[in-house]
Amino acid sequence: MNPEMPYFHHCVKTRLGKAAIVWSGVGRTFRIVRICLPAPEAALMREIRTLFPGSAAKSCGAVAALAGRLQAFMAGKPVSFDTAALDTSRVPPYHRRVLAALAAIPRGNVMSYGGVASITGAPGGARAAGQGCGKNPFPVVYPCHRVIRADGSLGGFGGGLTLKRALLEMEGVRFDRTGKVLPEHILR
Repeated sequence: MNPEMPYFHHCVKTRLGKAAIVWSGVGRTFRIVRICLPAPEAALMREIRTLFPGSAAKSCGAVAALAGRLQAFMAGKPVSFDTAALDTSRVPPYHRRVLAALAAIPRGNVMSYGGVASITGAPGGARAAGQGCGKNPFPVVYPCHRVIRADGSLGGFGGGLTLKRALLEMEGVRFDRTGKVLPEHILR
């Protein structure tokens, strides 16, 4: 993080809990550096203070617009996100390919970590694809919750498996009685 650039956060109340957008900038120049998934407020603020010490609560028009889209998404509405203001400069090249693959997974569908690895040019690299999902600084915008294990089970998720399942169910993904995603939702 650039110590000379101030960081700000804007908290977003959603039906799944409080989320946050962290951004940096001066004047008209700003970049969104992170989206924090819904979490209990104390945990959310701890994450922000740890990653962005000195971050101040503040918003601007573009951040407020993104907050509105996040709220709509978390309310179950289909939403498209503009990624132009997202700062991906610290995202490693392979992880950027993972983010692009995530953006291509349609709402109501999922893909396995191995499937993501294949379309990013790393067949057999399910673990690397999983790391790219795990280090995604913009969850929901790049929907890492739509990536599961090859056997249909959820795998991991930074916001916890309860939130991952809630996001998928909100998008219409259905599960069998053992908690695995039904095959008709899995892209091959």
